[in-house]
Amino acid sequence: MNIMIDASQVRKNKKLTITASSNGIEKAEKALIRLGFNSKSNLAKSQLIGRSTVTKFFNLKPIQLDSFKRICDGLKLDWREIAGIAEANRSEPLTRNDGSNSELLEGVEQGQAPRRKVTVIDKQSKTIKAVIVLKGDIDSVENLKFIQSIVRNYSGDSINIIDIQPGSIQLIVEGSPEDIEQLISQIKSGELKELSGFPVQDIEILRETSEHDQNHEIDHKWRLVEEIVSHGAVGRNLRGVDLSDADLRCADLRCADLRCADLRGTDLKGVKLRGAKLKGAKLSGTNLIRANLIRGANLILDYLIGTDLIGVNLIAANLIHTNLIRGYLRGANLRGAKLSGTNLSGGYLSGANLSGANLRGANLSDGYLIRADLRGAKLSGAKLRGAKLSGAKLRDADLIRAYLSGADLRGADLIRADLRGADLRGADLRGAYLIRAYLIYTNLSDANLSGAVVKNARFGNNSGIDESLKRDLIQRGAIFEDLPGDRSKRLTPIKR
Repeated sequence: MNIMIDASQVRKNKKLTITASSNGIEKAEKALIRLGFNSKSNLAKSQLIGRSTVTKFFNLKPIQLDSFKRICDGLKLDWREIAGIAEANRSEPLTRNDGSNSELLEGVEQGQAPRRKVTVIDKQSKTIKAVIVLKGDIDSVENLKFIQSIVRNYSGDSINIIDIQPGSIQLIVEGSPEDIEQLISQIKSGELKELSGFPVQDIEILRETSEHDQNHEIDHKWRLVEEIVSHGAVGRNLRGVDLSDADLRCADLRCADLRCADLRGTDLKGVKLRGAKLKGAKLSGTNLIRANLIRGANLILDYLIGTDLIGVNLIAANLIHTNLIRGYLRGANLRGAKLSGTNLSGGYLSGANLSGANLRGANLSDGYLIRADLRGAKLSGAKLRGAKLSGAKLRDADLIRAYLSGADLRGADLIRADLRGADLRGADLRGAYLIRAYLIYTNLSDANLSGAVVKNARFGNNSGIDESLKRDLIQRGAIFEDLPGDRSKRLTPIKR
């Protein structure tokens, strides 16, 4: 079995993931029909796993190892066979250059994990199981079969690698008592110090009576999921728990303590989260459509500070006055979300979809919004000082009286954007598209408009535009209007 790793995924907080083999999916499809699930959605519902996770499984995409095992359990299948691990270890002698099986095992969660204890002796085959702990990251393992061939050379041909555990590289091996004893002797004597460049830290015989221990942590997770779905978790302490990939739709988690909880890939559609503490929670890829996240009147505002919301789906979510300072929302879907008054200063929203979102009075100062989609967003009075908005889509956005001093708007799409009364002092608008935009009463002191496309853009009563710049802008197609009278009347919404 070849190990193929996405090195960018191997870092802290990443989990061991595994991909099904093509033959394994054929078996899974047949089991789905045989067991009467009728659809993948029904399978997901029965196992309380998010539908997107089950879809990835059947589409040969990597998913977390515990979710993989749970899906296989639901289908009454051996997860090793579905992953192709069992076939690789049981069929043919392993050689260094054998690359016939290319299923994936990706990622490693850093740090020592508790060593799992599994059966010592299989009474039918008279084999013993042991765990070899290696030092290093699995992303640099090129060929697991090669490692197995090295182990066999030092011990005997009965040795097979049958599992990999997260943490430091922990290889679960089995073999005859004689070969396992020989392997232990070689490691303890120092003769076998490394495997394919990975230092050997330890080897340990696994005890017979505790095969259940291997899956205890996983079983506890899914029992907790079942409990939350059935009875809710109002006010419950769930700090740091692993609920990743679970289907918790419509669960009641009001006032629950979910700080530092792992909610990556979790389906939280329609979940009641009012007053929940989510500071430091991992929410990458989480579905929060219609989730109620509105804060209570007397609740602390920092529940979401530094929260990981990468790729999260927050369509139409209510996050009014929520504090998301330094939040990670790269690629998040916040289309139409209610975010007025929300503090997103210093947040990472590059590539996020905020089209049509209500961000009136929101604080996005120093935020990273490169290539973000803010088309039609309501940003009147929003603070965007020093924000990185290069390449952002702000077409038809309401930016009346917005604070954009020092903002990077290079190449931004500001077509028909309403910037009346906005503060653009020192803003970088090089190459920005301002076609038919409204910049009346806009402060443009020290703003850089080099190369900006200003055809039919409307200017008037602007600070920072001298006669020379005015003539240049008019030559490029800009329109300057004389707007005497009450300024406030000139800042009412424009009907387009």
